[in-house]
Amino acid sequence: MKKHAATLLILMLGGLARPINAQAIQPKITARVPFGFIASGRTMPAGECTVRVEGDGVKSLLITCGKENVVAIPLATQSGNPNKKTVLAFRRYGGRYFLAGISLQGETTSYEFPGQKMETELRAQDVTEADVILLASHP
Repeated sequence: MKKHAATLLILMLGGLARPINAQAIQPKITARVPFGFIASGRTMPAGECTVRVEGDGVKSLLITCGKENVVAIPLATQSGNPNKKTVLAFRRYGGRYFLAGISLQGETTSYEFPGQKMETELRAQDVTEADVILLASHP
């Protein structure tokens, strides 16, 4: 019985060690965003923002700006060439900004966010659209 409990304890601790280790090596992006923006339907404030890539299969991004957090599920796209810079890409409609994508320097995967319902409505109103790219840091 003690041998079974010890084996179970070792298996449980082994299972805990993997997520902690995997999370420690996940990419983190930091950027100073000079405007509020919408990510996954949530309004994020201007200021210092961090983005963490999480997950093993389907990736999710944990976006934190000030005290606001949102988890976003992007579309991952692969390229044959590594990204040259770490950037946050936004779509701007008038004075509204929407997170459109994230690229990490040296990685061949980029993350894109499909247009949101509000963006479709703004396009239907013929609001001018522009792309805005911000450089970010990626240790």
